[in-house]
Amino acid sequence: MTVAKLTPQQAADRANVSRGTIMNAIKDGNLTALRDNRNRWQINDNELSKWLSARTSNDTGNSVNPDSQAPVPNDENVIRIAVLEAELRGKDQRIADLERDRDDWKAQAQELARRDIPSGPPDPPSRRRRWWPF
Repeated sequence: MTVAKLTPQQAADRANVSRGTIMNAIKDGNLTALRDNRNRWQINDNELSKWLSARTSNDTGNSVNPDSQAPVPNDENVIRIAVLEAELRGKDQRIADLERDRDDWKAQAQELARRDIPSGPPDPPSRRRRWWPF
């Protein structure tokens, strides 16, 4: 028995939500979906049912309190943020170093270009030598 695979639009029609809601759920990791060989989303019918039941249990009340939807930072997220900020500072330092190197190379190239400018008129082109002396 094969499990039915749905496109995001078909899943949205079955769930009575928009396709954007389905795509956001996939992006957030609340709804699992796979991409096929043609890079199209395939949603398992059982996964859609699980997502719908979890979604309806979360939406018990229609009133929305903006404070209640704010994510509570836990230790894992705080650690991850600290690691990412450290990586960002390291990358910023690397960018600054590369920009200094670029400027140094540019100054060196300009100095070499200044040295290579001939002081007098260019030499006339020499006669072309032939391969055979006759």
